[in-house]
Formats: sequence, structure tokens, C-alpha cells
Amino acid sequence: MGDNLVNFYAGQPPLNRLSFIRPSVDKINALLNAESTRFIAFKDLKPLVQENELGKLVFLDRKAVESRIGDGYMGSGGDSKEAVRTMETYRKPSDNALVFLGIDDRTSARENIETEIQSSEKQVDLANPPGTAFFAVDAGRGAEGEWEISGTQWGDPRSSASSMSGWEAGLFAQARALIDWNTRNRFCPMCGSQTYSLWAGWKRGCITGLEPIPGKEPCPSLEGLHNFAYPRTDPVIIMGILNSAGDKILLGRQAKWPKGMYSCLAGFVEPGESFEDAVRREVMEEAGIEVGPVRYSSSQPWPYPANLMVGCFGRAKDGQRIRFDLDNELEDAQWFDRPTIRSLVSSPTGSKYSEAEIKRLGKLANSGSNHKDDQETANALAPSERKTGEGDAEGDKRGLTRVPPDTAIAGKLIRLWADGGVDLVSRL
Repeated sequence: MGDNLVNFYAGQPPLNRLSFIRPSVDKINALLNAESTRFIAFKDLKPLVQENELGKLVFLDRKAVESRIGDGYMGSGGDSKEAVRTMETYRKPSDNALVFLGIDDRTSARENIETEIQSSEKQVDLANPPGTAFFAVDAGRGAEGEWEISGTQWGDPRSSASSMSGWEAGLFAQARALIDWNTRNRFCPMCGSQTYSLWAGWKRGCITGLEPIPGKEPCPSLEGLHNFAYPRTDPVIIMGILNSAGDKILLGRQAKWPKGMYSCLAGFVEPGESFEDAVRREVMEEAGIEVGPVRYSSSQPWPYPANLMVGCFGRAKDGQRIRFDLDNELEDAQWFDRPTIRSLVSSPTGSKYSEAEIKRLGKLANSGSNHKDDQETANALAPSERKTGEGDAEGDKRGLTRVPPDTAIAGKLIRLWADGGVDLVSRL
């Protein structure tokens, strides 16, 4: 059983996505043209925010985005099943990415539901709930994306998002992931032809479905179910690894991170692998520690570009020494006791990062580079005093000055353990 946490980027609460209306061009265009509808804009995946207020998204009306969305979506022009399937709420390959996000039904719809439960006098039309519709739109790349709107700026994604309210951050996470997926997947992985947007931005199809190539067999992607036709989310496990007594937690750091920053160990879930198996494998590879019982805690959408962070706790077996020579990913890892971490997270500087540090973390996460010059730059920022393959002895706690903020699930796991509000060991 999980810990029933609502993490940053998770919506708080999320929009009503109304996924079942995405194939209906009439319903989507009606929402697109509604006076109350609002748009979130991106340029090079940077959100449009208020000038000098990075954490405030700008919500544009229909008139403001006219030059980027044109007539909106198109629908089927034929009666055949194939024509309908290849023309469900679509846009041409040359059109800017435009994605229907959902409806904010937090007020009117929920009030109606409560009234219905209490008195059965009012009913909510679940197919057409009241509320404000939201769309995401791509301004374009480079020079073509120049779009001057008074009192706004294009904000750095991570710096802006870290300052947003929980609800706006959830909206941003959904919008950015979908804009990124649409702009990244412009060519069919089966035949190399252009792709076009379907289902109001939630599906992409090979253009040969609309414009068959004479003399060539239909693209294989036009038949069957393929994971490249729909947005993908890549799961990452974030591990709060405890000792057998549950009074120490294993945290590590990479050389390129801001100096003094330690966090939970983490890694991608590989094909054919459960969350539990991924936890055990990653901890063994990164720190040489064998883990026994594992349990799920909570999850977090992570829009850089489109991950699902899966938070887990695990219990390490006794009598093991930390080592770094297996995959050489970590510069250091140590066992930290609860008073040390509790003191750190209660400090005003214990999770404070400058805008420059946030940007640098973003660049490191996106680069994946192992170039020697990159390593030397990272070492200059966070010098290593450790011999290769050797971990600290118990009680030697050098270097820890910061952990992730609670807007990251790693920070949530660390704080959940440090606060002692959950008897973690008995539940492992």
C-alpha cells in the first residue's frame, strides 16, 4: 500500500482530461472557440510566464493565439471507417502543435456532484461537464517562434516550474510533456514519412494514411497498435533505502551536482523489469548494496521530458560496505541518521538552490555526456576527495549540506522518513 501523497506536478487536483472526446472534432473545436477557453504557450519548450515573475503562467485567450492555431482542428471528410480513423481531430504536419489538455471543473462540477450526493436534485453531465477548457500551443522553433506579448517572457522550464503553485505546476507538466512529444516525433519511425497530429494532440499518424504513396505498400504503422503513435512516459524509480533498523537512509551524489547536494539513488526501469526488481538492481549497481524487501510509496509526473518518478522504500541487508566501482555513476554515497537529515531539512538553506544551479542540473540531466571536459568542469564545482571504489566509514559525514526540495519526490521520501510519521521498517 502506498502513502497516499500528492506530489508536485501531480495536478492538485488535475484537469478533467475528457479523453473520450478527443476523437470528436466538433466537440473539441467547440471548446477551442469558447470565450472562456485559455491557452498555455511554449517556445523551445519554455513556458510563457509573466515578466519578472517566473512562477506565474500566462493564460492567453483565443484571440491572442489566432496566428498560431488558425482554424483549429479538422475532421473526417469521408464516410469510410478508414477515412474516419485517419482524420479524427487532426492537424496538418506544417501546423503548430496544439493540444487539448482538459477542463478545470473544480468549482461548478464538483459543487453539483456534492449536491447530487446530498439531495439527488442535481445531476452532472459527465460527458459535458462545466468548466474552463485549457489547451497548450507551440509558438514554433527559433526565429519562427518569435512572438511578442506585452508583459511576458519565456521562462526557463525548471526555474519557472519550481516557483509555481501546485495546481499550475500540474498544468505545466502535462502541457510541456505533450508539446515536447508532438514536436519531437515529426517523422514516422516505420517508414520515415512525416507524421501529423490526431486526437487533439494525443496521437500521431503517418502522413501516408492521408496521402498514400502510389506504388508502395501501406506503412505498417497504419495497422495494429504501436507505442510510437501515442505519448510515452518513461518510469524512473527513486529509492529511499534504509538500514535494517530503519534509523539510517542511504543518499548519494554525482560529481556534477551542486556542491554539497545528496539525494536518493535513482534509475530507469528497464524492459521486462518490475519496480521492485529495478530498485534492487540500481542500488546494487550504484552502491554495491543488496536490498531485500521493497514497497511502493508514491509517484510523481516529471516533465523533463516525460517521466513518471516512482518513489519506493527498500531495506538493505546488514553487514555491507558501500562501493562505487561497478558502474562508476556516483561520486559518493553515505548512510545518514535521522537527526542529521531532520536538522538539514528544517534549515532555510537545506534545500535552497540558485536559479543557475537549477539550470545546470537541467542541462546535466538532458546531456547524458561522459566527455572528459564535462567531468573536469563538474569536479571543479564539486571536488571529490574520495578514492575510487571506496565508501565512507560509519560516522564520517563529509560534504552533506543540501538535499532536494519537497517539490521533488526524492525530497518527499527523505522528509517522510526524517519526520518519522510512518513506521517504515515494519511495513517492509
